[in-house]
Amino acid sequence: MSDKMLEVKNLSINYETHEGIIKAVSNISFSVEKGKTLGLAGETGAGKTTTALGIMRLIPTPPGVVKGGEVILDGISLYSLKKRQMRSIRGSEVSMIFQDPMTSLNPVMTIGDQISESLRIHEKLSRADAAKRAKELLELVGIPGERYSEYPHEFSGGMRQRVVIAISLACNPQLLIADEPTTALDVTIQAQILELMNDLKKKLNMSVLMITHDLGVVAEACDDVAIMYAGEIVEYGTAEQIFNEMKHPYTIGLFGSIPKLDEDVERLTPIKGMMPDPANLPDGCNFQDRCPKCCAICKKQKPESFDIGNGHLVKCHLFSKGGEANA
Repeated sequence: MSDKMLEVKNLSINYETHEGIIKAVSNISFSVEKGKTLGLAGETGAGKTTTALGIMRLIPTPPGVVKGGEVILDGISLYSLKKRQMRSIRGSEVSMIFQDPMTSLNPVMTIGDQISESLRIHEKLSRADAAKRAKELLELVGIPGERYSEYPHEFSGGMRQRVVIAISLACNPQLLIADEPTTALDVTIQAQILELMNDLKKKLNMSVLMITHDLGVVAEACDDVAIMYAGEIVEYGTAEQIFNEMKHPYTIGLFGSIPKLDEDVERLTPIKGMMPDPANLPDGCNFQDRCPKCCAICKKQKPESFDIGNGHLVKCHLFSKGGEANA
């Protein structure tokens, strides 16, 4: 049997509008191993959430169109399933934590009813059994079971996020997609949520796709990392490879723009410029206008992904002839 819980192969997603075609995701490939966490990291607008929605088959159509590619969950090709079959898989086999817990929850339903709903749909539990299981799930994420009958507005941001996690775990999914699960939380609560997710991953033997722009979250929670820029994965490898042997100029720029406790500098070094308009991407490398190592070929030809050793992939012309020697 394969040790890969999720495989994404050459996935491309466009948003086709009256103003033009927006290439949100362009021919990306990655995998999540069983029991491991993959971090999908990059700036806002890189295509991370669109990738997650593509995996879940929740791309709004129109204007969204999946132009090509394959998503395989534990050996099952999700794009070959009928809509009814996919609905049964969402929540039971793969579940998703969305960015804002307040907008993810129904304000006029108690949190207990919201957890019970998925249990009654997917597990076919009775109302009483679903309520009992919902209270157990609340306890699992650190919320007293007696708060079952309370509404979302009665909880703090961190507690609401715990409720969302409880809902996502209700049917013991094999894969959890967490889209910026700590963005709206303060640092202390962020650490608690990450620790909770890590504990639950081990306890339930889940695989996790962690979507974030925070490299601190990646360092804390991820086994493998994919760096995404303008709809493409520009660097891919283990967390150790990405943090200790970063190669792509964009990845280097990301790490150069965050403060370090062991370095005393007056100013951080930001990446100059802005991400290109996805409706008007350049002919060559998408990072060319911001790259300090840009050369003539970068403006003419899109780079391929080059394996520089041990599965460490870099999408950059600098590595086209023998890897590091050209960097």
